[in-house]
Amino acid sequence: MRKLIFFLTPLLSFAALFAAFNSIESAKPASSTSPNLVISQFQAGGTSNANDEFIEIHNIGPSPVDLNGYRVVYRSSSGTSDVGPMAAWNSTTILQPGQFYLIASTSYTGSAAPDLTYDPTTCTCSLSASAGGLAIRQGNQNTGTIIDAVGWGNATNIFFEGTRTTAPPNSSSKARDENGCKDTDNNSADFLTLTPSAPRNSSSPSVQCGSAGTTLFAAFAANPSSLPPGAQTLLTVTVVPATTPPSTGIAVAGNLTSIGGSASQTFYDDGTNGDVTAGDNVFSFLATIPANSSGGNRTLTATASDAQGRTVNLNETITVNAPLPNEDPLIFGNPSGATPDVANENNYLMPKPQYTLSYNRMKGTANWVGWRLASNWIGSTPRQDNFRPDTSLPNGWYQVTSQDYSGSGYDRGHMCPSGDRTNSVENNSATFLMTNMVPQLAANNQGPWEDFESYCRTLASQGNELYIFSGPVGSLGTIAQGRVTIPEYTWKVVLVLPNGDNDVSRVTKATRTIGIIVPNFGPLDINAPWRNFRVSVDQVERLTDYDFFNVLPKLTQETIERRKDRQ
Repeated sequence: MRKLIFFLTPLLSFAALFAAFNSIESAKPASSTSPNLVISQFQAGGTSNANDEFIEIHNIGPSPVDLNGYRVVYRSSSGTSDVGPMAAWNSTTILQPGQFYLIASTSYTGSAAPDLTYDPTTCTCSLSASAGGLAIRQGNQNTGTIIDAVGWGNATNIFFEGTRTTAPPNSSSKARDENGCKDTDNNSADFLTLTPSAPRNSSSPSVQCGSAGTTLFAAFAANPSSLPPGAQTLLTVTVVPATTPPSTGIAVAGNLTSIGGSASQTFYDDGTNGDVTAGDNVFSFLATIPANSSGGNRTLTATASDAQGRTVNLNETITVNAPLPNEDPLIFGNPSGATPDVANENNYLMPKPQYTLSYNRMKGTANWVGWRLASNWIGSTPRQDNFRPDTSLPNGWYQVTSQDYSGSGYDRGHMCPSGDRTNSVENNSATFLMTNMVPQLAANNQGPWEDFESYCRTLASQGNELYIFSGPVGSLGTIAQGRVTIPEYTWKVVLVLPNGDNDVSRVTKATRTIGIIVPNFGPLDINAPWRNFRVSVDQVERLTDYDFFNVLPKLTQETIERRKDRQ
């Protein structure tokens, strides 16, 4: 009898698992939008341990899939960069049609043994129970082709399809309907809540999905996706051919008019025009952003098609890192003579749509950040708080992370304030790049510094436009193992004009300018008003050795810069 019980136990486990899934199964899907791999189930946390997580993937296609080159990554609710990966395969790992694969955290407590584990504290990739997104990528972190994605809660990151599904309760999972096969590219329709969760691994019974293989699949990517005018980006469309019937005569064409290109640009899979490997179904075109482009987002579209009449319409957004029209803070001059030459590594010019900065590689901070502030930049977008590295730094340069400030005793102090860019999520998010941060004493950052930021926004709300430069100076040591310099002071200069056009020509000797220099060391009264730290622009120039507003007539420049503000 005891021997009989031993053999019955695993049978009952599988029966229980399938009974759980039968509650969400209806019929085989009419079509499967992803070509082969999908995220079929995930749990974001357990009742007793928030890191009791797992991710289940499923081969819904008709052919074996080699996981080599794939990865599973996560983004927080408003995250703009991949974290993890939870899994990344760099050798042959075959997933048969209908087979599952289980990836779990080291705190996972489920009954199905994981095929692969990750430590959420080491990879800083613990899943949020309330909002987040997961994706299967083919290729590199951040830039690889997104094969499948699921978003939950009120997340705003790019990892979702259609409408996000609801967040799973603790110790419950979100699982694909139709036994893991349903894939309509709409997370809210495809995923249901499974209580308790029932993870499956590569040894679990396979579930093959009825009509997989009938759909042509493609994904559009740009690398880099954020670049300055005059630079090049490699546009790629990765195509997964249909198998029933097999795709032949695959072609890709894109509409690149938003970056000055052709409305019917051919993409190539023959080793030319930027294509790396001929015949691998990755269609490429090396595009150049016109040198005179203004900043902002550009939407590119493309269509992949085969001779069997199947088509896939795609779009990709790139960011041109340059000032927006009529928003260039350098119309009054470049204070340090910064250039976009990578050899000029301690005075490297980095224009962005939201602000422009001079970066100092040795210090790990900006030398200065400049921006225009007016009421058109002010809205109701909340703080995104997505502090992150600036991936637009030149290749090989260290990218400062938010964690580099952890335990330092200093704030991640904005130069261009979050509050000055609240007219969109994208613009507010840009202020949380670490190139816009310096180590700032809390009494400075949260005291007179913030007080002056608020005052500047008040001026903007009263019908003024402000040209602002801000930065650090001096050294009190370093953090992040010597990678980031702690400034001795932070400074700011502001030129104030009533709203209008032709701003340079409207500056007179009576134009208001404001300068402040705030100590970045104690003792410092956090309640001290910003006016206690007022200086002339000349005094800031002597401290920094910069030359502000240098395109103005010399007498006008000298007059407005030597006068200390009294308003």
